[in-house]
Amino acid sequence: MTHTTIPHTFYLSLLEFLLNSKHHIVALSTNYGLTPMQAMTLLLTRADEPRPMNGFCRMFNCDASNVTGIIDGLEQKGLVSRQEDPADRRVKQIHLEPAGQKLQTELVRELSRDDQFLLAPLSEQEVRQFVHIIQKLSRASETVH
Repeated sequence: MTHTTIPHTFYLSLLEFLLNSKHHIVALSTNYGLTPMQAMTLLLTRADEPRPMNGFCRMFNCDASNVTGIIDGLEQKGLVSRQEDPADRRVKQIHLEPAGQKLQTELVRELSRDDQFLLAPLSEQEVRQFVHIIQKLSRASETVH
C-alpha cells in the first residue's frame, strides 16, 4: 500500500485532539475519586478479557512499579483484582470486579456525553468512519509493540 506524505499540521492537530481528550479523562477521574492513570486503567480493562499487568506497562510505557501502584489503588477501592494467569503463574492478570464494571460503565457514559462536544463537528457518517479508523489503528498498534 502506498502512503501519501502526511503534512506536519496533521501531527499538530492529532496531538491537540489527544490532549483535549486527555483533559476530559483527567476532569472525569477527579469526579470519581480516581487518579487519571487509575481511570485510564479501569477504562482499558475488559471484563471478558483480563489484561496482564505487563500489558499495562507496555501500553503506558512505564515501569512495572508504576503499574503496581495504579493497580494497588484500584484494588484497594474494590474495583479490580489480581489473579494468576492459568497458563503462567508468574503472570498476574487484572480482572474487573463488579464495582469496577459498574464504575467503568459510568465512566464510559460520562465520556460519551463529552464525545458530543469533541465530535460535534463531524457528521454521523464521519463519526462512524472515525470510530472504524481508530479501532483499526488501535488493533494495528498492538502488533507493533
